[in-house]
Amino acid sequence: MKKGIDGGAAGAIAKSLFGESGKLGRNFPRPRFKLFDYKDYPGYPDVLPHAFTLHSLEECSHFGYEEYMEDINAAKDMVGDDGVIMASLSGATMEVWEIMCKMVNETKADWVELNVSCPFAADMGVKMGAGAVELCTEITRLCAGILKKPFSVKISPQAADPVAIAEEVEKAGAMAVNLSARLSGIMIDIETAKPIGPGAMGGWGGPYLLGYGLKIVSQAAKRLHIPIIAGLGVWDWQDIIRYVMVGASLVQSGAGIMLQGYNISKKWVDSINMWLDNKGYNSLDEIRGIALPNILRTRDIERAPEGVHAVVDFKKCNRCGTCTRSCFYDAITLTKAGAIVNTNKCDGCGMCMEVCPQNAVTMSKGKK
Repeated sequence: MKKGIDGGAAGAIAKSLFGESGKLGRNFPRPRFKLFDYKDYPGYPDVLPHAFTLHSLEECSHFGYEEYMEDINAAKDMVGDDGVIMASLSGATMEVWEIMCKMVNETKADWVELNVSCPFAADMGVKMGAGAVELCTEITRLCAGILKKPFSVKISPQAADPVAIAEEVEKAGAMAVNLSARLSGIMIDIETAKPIGPGAMGGWGGPYLLGYGLKIVSQAAKRLHIPIIAGLGVWDWQDIIRYVMVGASLVQSGAGIMLQGYNISKKWVDSINMWLDNKGYNSLDEIRGIALPNILRTRDIERAPEGVHAVVDFKKCNRCGTCTRSCFYDAITLTKAGAIVNTNKCDGCGMCMEVCPQNAVTMSKGKK
């Protein structure tokens, strides 16, 4: 945790402490991390991919109650005022929640996270994490009456309506909500018909989930009155800006720091400050939520605009044919001059523009 803060982060959240019913999760499988579509990226390791999947199975901290509290204290002693140390708790019964809250009250933790989002805790046979999502309000109300420290509630994005749950925990006393939890998933080896990795469902995430995280945070920002903690899919500094623009007050990163190193946080901070200066902003507060008015409802987007069709720049087109295989309207013909678009057939979907390796295709609103 100290390395993370020394690397430029403002704070660190310790891996969740599970109650005694979930102590099986303290014994991690080996190995517990699997990266898909990572090392095959062109230019690796000097160039890292912006789209990959991290599959992992590590339910909780390997510490018991006493060790966990000692670890939190040790981290705070090392960090001091240079960063915020956050404890994370997850229980299977109200009695366990009460025990852990009373214990963490006696620590030097700056903040407490109530983890009701772990995607696979319930798979161990206990009612925890996402498996106890219907108990979020009751858990929050109980802990709010015990905790002497500020706290947030981490909600599973796999719930039918995580924002509705966030509204309920706000009413129950939550000071903030954390909407940065990963999904759960699995991959199958077709040669053995077995799962790749530990063999069970595990955390399933990566930069490709950024859009999903932005969706949930933007929806929550319009309905909540407490700070929102975001972080799903964060890979670079621009992602942090994006989350703030849809209303996040705090942005976390797990895989981004794990794979790029602790010091990536300093680079992110420097890049964000430079961007703010160049744009004439004094702080992140000035951009928090500014994207929300620009997000349209599906029914309000522009539909059937007159004359939209694809146009090919023959100076760029190298006749590779990539566009023809992705055109579902048979509107593109390959000629000696280049790809020719039949505007009477072109639907204006934009797929040819997206797949063209030469960026030779644009969309036009001119006459067909």
